[in-house]
Amino acid sequence: MLRSVHALALCLIFLAPARASAQENSEEVPPVAESSFAAKSINDMNADEVLQLVRYSYTVYNRNFKGELSMGITKKVEFQLSLKPDSISYLFNDPPQIIFLETKNRSFTLLEGIGGAAMKPVDRAKFDEKIRGTDVTYDDLSMRFLYWPNARIMREEKMKGRQCILISIPNPDGAGAYSSVDVWIDKLSGGMVKMIGLDQSNRPIRRFEVLSGKKFDDVWMVNNIRIETVTGPAGTTIVSSTRLQIKASAP
Repeated sequence: MLRSVHALALCLIFLAPARASAQENSEEVPPVAESSFAAKSINDMNADEVLQLVRYSYTVYNRNFKGELSMGITKKVEFQLSLKPDSISYLFNDPPQIIFLETKNRSFTLLEGIGGAAMKPVDRAKFDEKIRGTDVTYDDLSMRFLYWPNARIMREEKMKGRQCILISIPNPDGAGAYSSVDVWIDKLSGGMVKMIGLDQSNRPIRRFEVLSGKKFDDVWMVNNIRIETVTGPAGTTIVSSTRLQIKASAP
């Protein structure tokens, strides 16, 4: 099955592995292999199975990519994204830093190494800490929420012209800033299109949105994601905004 590769994925961060997510501002449209629930009604779907399909998309390729986090025209943070069958890692410089998500046996382990030191588990207190002064947190970059249990399918709705499944995922351990996360998943491709993180008062505080995709060699990638820190009862006031972009393939 052909799949373009999450990150928050944010994608960290929010790098979403959508094969045919919103292609806004993209000149090309990737080929689509239908997801296992493309033809199912909402009553026939299981939220955990849908999230399992999204997680599986990260294990398809063994590739490296050059990327950038940017805020406005002055702040730019380069990184390398490495996608492996059992892990996703983000490598930064100045100072050297590795953020490593191990996904063996459908489990989740988030590790970090700073300044050349050995990697160790990321402390729970850092899950909502912003990385390199951007809007992207450890929770966002690792997309830890994809592994939370007790997800619920809320409804189907159109997002950017795509038929999507809205899934609500409650935070099971209370770590990080999110009490729950809402995720819109393209029903046809199984890729994430949008995510909203809600605080303990059920107010939106962070929003991720896939803007475009691009082909790198023989691999389709979501290459442009907007990450916004928001406030207000409905999350309509934007506090700050970061772009996560995949620029090129890397050795």
